[in-house]
Amino acid sequence: MKDIQVSLVASANRFQWWMRFYNSLKGNKLNWEVVFVGDKRPDFTLPDNFKYIHATVKPAQCYQIGFWEAEGELISWTADDADYNHPTRNCPNSLDIAYEAWKKLEEENGNDKKSIIAFRPIEDGGDVYRFHHFFGGWDHTPTMAPFGLLHRDYFVNTLGGYDADFVSGQSENDVVMRVLEDGGRVEICMDAFLYVHHRQVHPRTRDGSREDNKFRDWYKTDRKVLEDCWIPAGYGNYEKDNKNVEISKKRLRPVKRFEKTNDVTTVTQGIYKGMWT
Repeated sequence: MKDIQVSLVASANRFQWWMRFYNSLKGNKLNWEVVFVGDKRPDFTLPDNFKYIHATVKPAQCYQIGFWEAEGELISWTADDADYNHPTRNCPNSLDIAYEAWKKLEEENGNDKKSIIAFRPIEDGGDVYRFHHFFGGWDHTPTMAPFGLLHRDYFVNTLGGYDADFVSGQSENDVVMRVLEDGGRVEICMDAFLYVHHRQVHPRTRDGSREDNKFRDWYKTDRKVLEDCWIPAGYGNYEKDNKNVEISKKRLRPVKRFEKTNDVTTVTQGIYKGMWT
């Protein structure tokens, strides 16, 4: 196999949607691979460039296992409800576009690897890229990358990957902040679209008003970890709608790296042990 330019990594267990995800990538010319890690084995044979690792640990840890397994020059955290060529946007080569944007940003930075290119997400039909900031919708706070592309070696070995204290979300926002702390740049590639099928694949309450699943249940827990890392006043300012809250340019506590233990796929690491399974 030729060198892989992009590895797409996710904690994933909705295998009925995996081939839609995979097939939406076929319009790209660069070499790519998919690495999914989760607690439900697919009941069909996967293509050669689609890796699956069985793990019964929290999603953040599954992502980290996938990051270790990935072989691409660049890596992207993603999700199995993503569709990289939704017909409403007709963008069959979003990886090619994002990869070239990352290369251009790298060159502008003097070949510095400290860059994140964010894909432009269309969620349930809505173009929501303007919402994705450290405090959602507050455009004076740092831009986040819910689907981000960055250099694998820099991310995994220099930054240390995800922090082990996260459970199921917000860990990618912490990575963005750590890149900025390290003098890097984060930009949205406006032409690299992807579609997110949240309402189709996420269970919702009976009246349809909100998501009703394990991932959403841990939102406040992960949000507290994130804000305790970056908000001197501590957790809770998001809920209070305090738009003048200070966001630290330096992380307020050390990164707790995941460890490559023999039981990393079965024993949960971090402060919330055993809480997912």
